[in-house]
Amino acid sequence: MLHKNLHNKIAPNPLAEAKLDHLLQHLWSLHSKKIDLSLDRLYGFLEKIGNPHLKLPPVIHAAGTNGKGSTLAALRALLESSGKTVHFYSSPHLVHPTERIYLAGDSISTEDMLTLLEECLEINNGLPITFFEITTAAAMLAMSRVPADYCLLETGMGGRLDATNVVPDPACTIITAIGYDHTEFLGNSLQQIAREKSGIMKPGVPCIIGIQSDEALKSGVLEVFHEISTGLSPNAPLVQYGANWSIDPVANGFIFSIHDCKFSLPQPNLQGDHQLRNTGAALATLHVIEPECFDPEKLSTALQDIHWPGRLQKLGMHPYCAMVADGWEIWLDGGHNEAAGRVLANQAEKWARDDGRPLDLVVAKVSRKDAAGFLRPLAPHARNITLTTIENEEEMHDPEKLAETARDLGFQNVTTAPAPDNAIGQISARYKDGPPARILICGSLYLAGDVLKTNVIPTEGL
Repeated sequence: MLHKNLHNKIAPNPLAEAKLDHLLQHLWSLHSKKIDLSLDRLYGFLEKIGNPHLKLPPVIHAAGTNGKGSTLAALRALLESSGKTVHFYSSPHLVHPTERIYLAGDSISTEDMLTLLEECLEINNGLPITFFEITTAAAMLAMSRVPADYCLLETGMGGRLDATNVVPDPACTIITAIGYDHTEFLGNSLQQIAREKSGIMKPGVPCIIGIQSDEALKSGVLEVFHEISTGLSPNAPLVQYGANWSIDPVANGFIFSIHDCKFSLPQPNLQGDHQLRNTGAALATLHVIEPECFDPEKLSTALQDIHWPGRLQKLGMHPYCAMVADGWEIWLDGGHNEAAGRVLANQAEKWARDDGRPLDLVVAKVSRKDAAGFLRPLAPHARNITLTTIENEEEMHDPEKLAETARDLGFQNVTTAPAPDNAIGQISARYKDGPPARILICGSLYLAGDVLKTNVIPTEGL
């Protein structure tokens, strides 16, 4: 996911891969809960392994419901175009566990990840610790041992009690769009969720505030950000969209403005208006931490080198593309919550305006996600929806029940398929005599990972 040649990079050593897979399964057994939000346990373990979180390069820490990974991926490209070396920790992975840890220009190897986790397991000595806590600690240990100019950390779920929130003095924090997700842990209102995400703010550390939805603005999330910021001593200066920076689309690109400066830049290679907003947050961050690196020529090149698979990614040399007629397009997106559904609906409207192709959906969902909230915005835009499965996912919405939900939401031509490739085949056969169409596979990052795992040749966007 983080290395643009990842599929080619991994030449698997079967023994090492099997050992890593077994070890990762073992990590899940170290705690009775998959999610147990508390930092005390992690602080104790970090002390045992030498407090690597205190020895990292300058940290950029990002939280948010949607867009935090894309924003950091854009920031990585911007920093690297200026000659900076960058670490990056993100989750979950799509294809291979090594995607989670990116060290100064490359994803960690299977063998190195295996050695690192074995070291952590030995020191932990069987004590309760969650999967995310121990893998986060392992990533910090790796990143503390390799020199770099910056370390980018993506929160896993929340902010205040997220395992990544142990760095006391980051160089900058970022809060991207706030929406409904993980409400059982973060709260049932957008204000509550914003408060949890704002927990990554630190005294005196600038915080970039990304573009928020109208619903989030009306709910008062900006007021929460200001409350948390001013409650710190010294205050955490907010660099807020609208007040301090903005991004305005123009033909073939956009105008980025921050304070009294304006820059004309080309469209980034990430697709969708939402990715333009995420790119804006990355540019604002760069301007704060490395203003001397704000060279429009270098930035223009960097915007074409942002790699973040599974986010509105057009599949190119992929086996699924051979299953449809010439002229068809197949797209992949891992968005899974209500806000992601709205983003994809906006993209569907744009596609309809651009070329009017029919849109067919292939969807699978994990059961802990709000299926109706994700699907509702898409209902007016889909000619057909096929509900399918996610490989090796126990907590998955049953396709037949998901089909009932889709019908209740007003979807037409609702069908099911045992696997994504079957869904592609069904759609292709059903509409073989019609005009070229567009298929969007979406609903889960795990589904996106399944699709990318079937491909040994990098897809467009990697």
